[in-house]
Amino acid sequence: MKKRIYAVLAAFLTLAALSGCGSGGEVIDYNLVFINNSDATIVEVVTDSAGQSSGTRNADNSPLKRGETFGFEVGVYPVTVLVYDMAVGRIAEGELARIVITEAPRSGERWYVTAKDGTHGIVLTADTKWPEGA
Repeated sequence: MKKRIYAVLAAFLTLAALSGCGSGGEVIDYNLVFINNSDATIVEVVTDSAGQSSGTRNADNSPLKRGETFGFEVGVYPVTVLVYDMAVGRIAEGELARIVITEAPRSGERWYVTAKDGTHGIVLTADTKWPEGA
């Protein structure tokens, strides 16, 4: 019985550690966090900087829900954050918006890139503070 309790506890702690990025709360391990505060169909988020490109999406390619987040560890700035309405293959189609961040966050800070609904589609904003209403 004790072994089973420890196994369940270990599984729970592992799951909790892995789920930090999608929790909607502050993400600890990343220096750039993307926050979907929009009703737009966002399927993939990509960061692109000199020599580095990283993208992420839900495993089933489903659109992000309002409040979902993705974290990125960006090593080189400037970095461009791009959002797409479809999974990006070899040819990048379906770009909804982009923003360029020219400098790394100060020590102990991170960038929060937020997708918001705008009059002509979505708008991306960047700040070093968690956005209000997200």
